[in-house]
Amino acid sequence: METDEAIYRAHQGALIRYATVLVGPSDAEDVVSSVIARIYKSRRTLGDLDTPKPYLMKSVLNESIDRKKRKPTVALSDQAIEPREARPDVFEAVLALPIQQRAAIYLTYWIGLTSDEAAEQMGCRPATVRRYLHLGRRKLEEVVDRV
Repeated sequence: METDEAIYRAHQGALIRYATVLVGPSDAEDVVSSVIARIYKSRRTLGDLDTPKPYLMKSVLNESIDRKKRKPTVALSDQAIEPREARPDVFEAVLALPIQQRAAIYLTYWIGLTSDEAAEQMGCRPATVRRYLHLGRRKLEEVVDRV
């Protein structure tokens, strides 16, 4: 059985990148730290879980949603996560999406997960991920079609 520290270190980079997409680079590490602190306070052991990564990813999403409710305006630095070939207007449109749609798009298109895998990471059903993708694509098509 792996220690909690080993599990955290194995997934730390992915958790911070995910949080960066969701809340921005200035708050990403705080989100991940809050998740880990909450797990520590609850005395839950990550090593007891068969697959701790989905649990951690869902926890990061939940903490990000909570932070967005407390702090509705999030300024994201496009230098932190923007792919080099991305158009600035498309990138800004992605950042303007609701957090669940942004999470689904990040996990599916940036990371390359299937909707089933993204659903496991987000803690929802695959149909919900597909719905978030559909809604996000509709909003993004408006930006892409303007060119």
